[in-house]
Amino acid sequence: MTKTNIIYKKLLFVIAPLAIAGLILTALSPNGSSSEVPTISNSPSETRAVGQRQSNQTNAQPPTAKKTEAQPGSRATTSSESTSEVVKTNKVIASKTIQSNGKEYPLRQYQPLLVPNDPKATQWWTTSTELPNAWDIQAGGTPTTVAVIDTGFSLNHEELNGRWFKNTGEEGTASLQGSSQLNCSDRQLSLDASCNMIDDNYDTVVDNETGFADRENPSLRNCSDRGLPLNKACNLMDDDSNGYIDDVSGWDFANFDPSVQAGQTNPTGPGTTHGTMVSGVLAATGNNGVGIAGVNWSTRVLPIQALDDDSYGDTLTVARSVRYAADMKSDVISLSLGTYGEDPYLREAIMYAIEKGSIVVAASGNDGCDCVVYPARYPEVIAVGAISQNGERSSFSNYGTSLDIVAPGDTMLTSTWSNQSPTNAYTTVAGTSFATPYISGLLSLALSHQPQATDNEVVAALLSSADHRGLSTASPHSPLIGYGYANAGRAMQRVSRPLSSAVEWRFSPVTSHDSLGSLRVRQCRVDEHPIMPVFEIRSSAPSAQKAGALYTISNLQAAQARLAGLGVSTLTHACVSLPTDTAQTIRQINLPTEIR
Repeated sequence: MTKTNIIYKKLLFVIAPLAIAGLILTALSPNGSSSEVPTISNSPSETRAVGQRQSNQTNAQPPTAKKTEAQPGSRATTSSESTSEVVKTNKVIASKTIQSNGKEYPLRQYQPLLVPNDPKATQWWTTSTELPNAWDIQAGGTPTTVAVIDTGFSLNHEELNGRWFKNTGEEGTASLQGSSQLNCSDRQLSLDASCNMIDDNYDTVVDNETGFADRENPSLRNCSDRGLPLNKACNLMDDDSNGYIDDVSGWDFANFDPSVQAGQTNPTGPGTTHGTMVSGVLAATGNNGVGIAGVNWSTRVLPIQALDDDSYGDTLTVARSVRYAADMKSDVISLSLGTYGEDPYLREAIMYAIEKGSIVVAASGNDGCDCVVYPARYPEVIAVGAISQNGERSSFSNYGTSLDIVAPGDTMLTSTWSNQSPTNAYTTVAGTSFATPYISGLLSLALSHQPQATDNEVVAALLSSADHRGLSTASPHSPLIGYGYANAGRAMQRVSRPLSSAVEWRFSPVTSHDSLGSLRVRQCRVDEHPIMPVFEIRSSAPSAQKAGALYTISNLQAAQARLAGLGVSTLTHACVSLPTDTAQTIRQINLPTEIR
């Protein structure tokens, strides 16, 4: 890996730290169309043939997009192409850019980061965090969906078969079907980008390219050609009109096709295992008599492939994945990947997802330094670090002021995939990649018990129930461990057993701008740690100053205010009640007059 490419990595193994490249952010508007197809601009000096997939080399550059016409099963784009090169001088980046809605964004490259009857259900990371107590409480009655954005997945693994999200809009009897789309081999043609069934230039249109190709996807065959009854799941039509054909269980944005199965383009590639490993920690089936047990056995996993079998993905594939996850109404979006440079295009997608009601969770990174990676570094994202078997922060786990919580991420047995063992392989892993699905699983468990709670109220329940050793009410946050060490048992007790008090002192006025807001912000009890910052937002305009300030606990709203040039400060820290909590008397504390 060179410093001329900022790469999104699987937060799996400890790697050498890279310099963080700073970019000036403009105000972000998350409310754009999720179906927009932007233009990629590249250096005019690039000579790699169009259609050549990126290898896992350190000097790999994303391929070039060009103007296309719609093809069966593909999205059309009418974006015009331009060529430019963005060069940052302080040891940094010569990178391609994205042109979208009159704005220019850097194009970042991504790589993946690295008591039931199941024989291996009892591990250090389950017992030390009281996960068996959470399993005893079990999931609540509200179904949840967690989107895992990663590499490909072992769809038929014994721990995950039956755990995948199903898009009901692409299931059921059909009356029509599209034509099968065959790859080069099945058409008896030489391997070429024009027939390899891969979106080689990442413009969301398959096989509109020509030139060298070194691999191909399997042919897309319709129901009849597969010997199946006519059904929406295999008719090669976009039955739910969301822009994707046959996306029954997720979508592959790395190759732009309906299958997220690992190993389809390169069975021995470095990107064939990570998604299955992450999904195992999150949701491996419990009480099935084999293997391990994940954090939440009841949630549905929406598998979305943003990185190909060679671990290549970029701003476009990841941002499109995030928007897709939001449009599919995912409760939690889990990102076990990151980069060292800011990615405003991805940030817009994340803000879009949060506005739509998703909690976004991301890994802090594996460099062991004060250098939390993006997107975890963004304040509106839940940033997760790792702890080891000794109960302390793992030496490789990145830390910093944006860290929210730490969770198990070392020496963990989980599911994996190989061409030789596609359904029952297991391996031991380490990295903040695996602390992330732990937290995603806990959040989905909490949401199943608290369907009426806002996302910020659920996050507050998670943080308030953490082990706060080494912290104090005066200093509730540490850059090393965030708001504490995740504790599954306490978290599930908090969301399943309502609190009752004689008097509750609530802060006012506090806005509920979005799904991360809450009107239940209150003064903490004696035995509680304050874990939610209360932001004061002010305009520099004199008229606005006279009108007073806006108060919120929404990190999203605070971030949007900063990007809009407003003044944002942390007034105090508070606690947050859940909808099921009760109080005999509710009294108000006026923030402008009594706290400010």
